Amino acid sequence: MSNSLSEDLREGRRVARPAGALRVRDLGGAAPADPDKRLARVIAAYRCGPRAVWAPVLLDLLAPAMISRLKRLRAEPPAVDEEDLRQQLVVEVLLAAATIPLPANPAWQKKQISSRANQAVRRWLQQEHRQQLRQRSLEAIEERRR
Repeated sequence: MSNSLSEDLREGRRVARPAGALRVRDLGGAAPADPDKRLARVIAAYRCGPRAVWAPVLLDLLAPAMISRLKRLRAEPPAVDEEDLRQQLVVEVLLAAATIPLPANPAWQKKQISSRANQAVRRWLQQEHRQQLRQRSLEAIEERRR
């Protein structure tokens, strides 16, 4: 894996394209000029169509929001590194796109999906932090045995 989300997404598009990845214009008719309506169509296609095909398109549209969110998240080494953080954010974005109730106004979809994914990743990081606080190092365990 790479050191940045944008490189990971680029690689994902490159790998998926030969496997039949689609573009927004492949939804039928012209792609809407309004980015919010375009995102709404891709989300609908992702929910109905083959998710493996539409996921790269969806992630591509949401990449700027994901990168913005990722800049504010901090890894919890040694268990969670930057790559784990990026992967978890991608998973949570796709889960949010697949499951959340979508607002009537498509302008709020990007914010709602990125907020839901951000919240899920933050909770995951908090849980990992609490888990690390409960753990002891092997050195501390060995000292206690002596």
